[in-house]
Parts: sequence; structure tokens; C-alpha cells
Amino acid sequence: MSTAPHQPSSFGEIKEMSLLLKGISALSELTIDVDKDWGAYSIRNIGAPPAGVDALSRGLPDIYSGDYGLNWVDLGVIGSTIWAITYFGNGIAAFGDGLGHVFRSTDYGATWADLGVIASGTIYSMAYLGNGIAILGDVTSHVYRSTDYGATWADLGVIAPGSINAMAYLGNGIAILHGDSHIFRSTDYGATWADLGAISVGGIMSMAYLGNGIAIAGDIDFHVYRSTDYGATWVDLGVIASDYIRAIAYLGNGIAILGGDDQHVYRSTDYGATWVDLGVIASDWIYSMAYLENGITILGDKDHHIYRSTSAFQLWQR
Repeated sequence: MSTAPHQPSSFGEIKEMSLLLKGISALSELTIDVDKDWGAYSIRNIGAPPAGVDALSRGLPDIYSGDYGLNWVDLGVIGSTIWAITYFGNGIAAFGDGLGHVFRSTDYGATWADLGVIASGTIYSMAYLGNGIAILGDVTSHVYRSTDYGATWADLGVIAPGSINAMAYLGNGIAILHGDSHIFRSTDYGATWADLGAISVGGIMSMAYLGNGIAIAGDIDFHVYRSTDYGATWVDLGVIASDYIRAIAYLGNGIAILGGDDQHVYRSTDYGATWVDLGVIASDWIYSMAYLENGITILGDKDHHIYRSTSAFQLWQR
């Protein structure tokens, strides 16, 4: 006499049986073996039980990924179009939006407070210079400077012609920004600026510092430029992306990522010398990226969403 197979009584049990069939029995197997197939399960929460704790009875919606960028948590609509994000340390982050507002987080990007209108228009770029000092640039060619970890901002006036689309800090008080195809450079923590001339035919949209005097920049012609002398001179690496390159972030250990209007993330493991396409990540143009330490990275897109990863971006998946 044959016995009828067990019929699952809930959606959670269906997921549990599916995982068991794949040979997965604990959270540690999900986080350690990045080749496992998570399927199309919804990832809703940021919190997670410790590695090694059996999570099957809780169901996958209670788990976020600790698997180097395999999955992202969508925090939803925050502000207007998110153009610029930066990190101040100690869990403090800030971003600027299309209406000139600055939003600030003190819990590693989990929640955000609106500081109100700071700039005269769209905030296209933002950078942290250490010691609580930050700068941001807007569509009206102005640079704003904060000395209290982004809590308040002072207008330094018009610095560069055209929109200030990108800026980066290179250490030792040296900062760079882009305006009207020119690179501007400061050696006094953003207080004053010098014009170094044009490096790109098209406008530079993004910049990042990778350490050891190495900086990279992306433009509207899909090119990446690289400097190895603290932004004094630049080399054109050619076409890397398939559309505008609007955002770049450095994750440490020679690893950098960039994104833009093609919704893809590109990754380099050799300090920006070569790049690999990791595919489509966001639902719309990627406008901003920032690394928040401890493996946590955030990016913002045109669709008003923020995506968050607890990884170093070895593999990405929506």
C-alpha cells in the first residue's frame, strides 16, 4: 500500500521544501555558498539572524544577503531624484536630490531625515573630505561646504562653469571636481579651487578616489579616465559602459564599481585599470553610489529608489 506524498500547508512550508530539495538547510549555507540558487523569493527586510542559525522556519523574506552583493533590499521612495550620496563615517551618510534638499542618515542608510533646501537647484555631486568636512556641487555652478558632518552647509559661491556634476577627495586636503569639461583642484579641503583644464570632450559625470594617488572619472561619452598622480594628469581608458557613467564608488582592496544610464553595474578589481559588466541592477538610471564600510553599499536611481547591499559586489541580483 503506497503512502500519499506530504502536501505542504503554507507558502512558507513550500519554500522550506524547495530549499531542502536544493540541499540547503541553514542560513550559513546560503551566505557562504554564493553559487546556491535563491530563486525568485522576495527579500524584504534588512535584519537577519546570525550566520549558522536555522532560518527555514522563518522564511526567506526575513533574511537579507550577506553574500557579497547577491541580493539588494529596496528602501523605497525617499526625496526627489537622488543624484549624489556620500559617507561621513560612524554610520552617518547624506544625499542630495533634484530639488536641492539634503537628506541625512545616522544609522548606516537605514532611515533618512530631510534637512531641507540647501542648494539653489539640483545637487549633482557630493564628497567627504575628512574631519567632518564635506562639499557638494549643484546645477548653478555653486559649491557648498559643511564642517559638521553634513548637518549644516555654507555656500562658497560659483566655482566652475556649468553644472558641477562630479567631485572626489584624494587625501591630504586635495579634492577635485568637474565643471564644463574642466577639472578643478583644491589643496585646502575645498576652501579654494584652481582650474586644471579640460580632460574630456564630453562632460565628466562621476569621479572617485581609489587610494595611492589613483583617481577615476566617467563621462557622457561612456569613457573612463584615470589619474595616478592625485588628479594632476589623466589617461583615457576608452569606452567602458554603454551609456552615461553617472556614479562611481570605491570599495577598498582595489575594487571599484560604476553605474549610469544603462542601469548596469561595472566592477574593477585592479584600481580602475580594467572593468567587467555585472549586468542590470537598478530599475532606472543609476545616479549615485556610496560605500558605507562593513561591506555595506548604497546606490540611488532615477526611479527615486535606494538599493542597499551588505557586500563587496562579487555578484549582483535584483
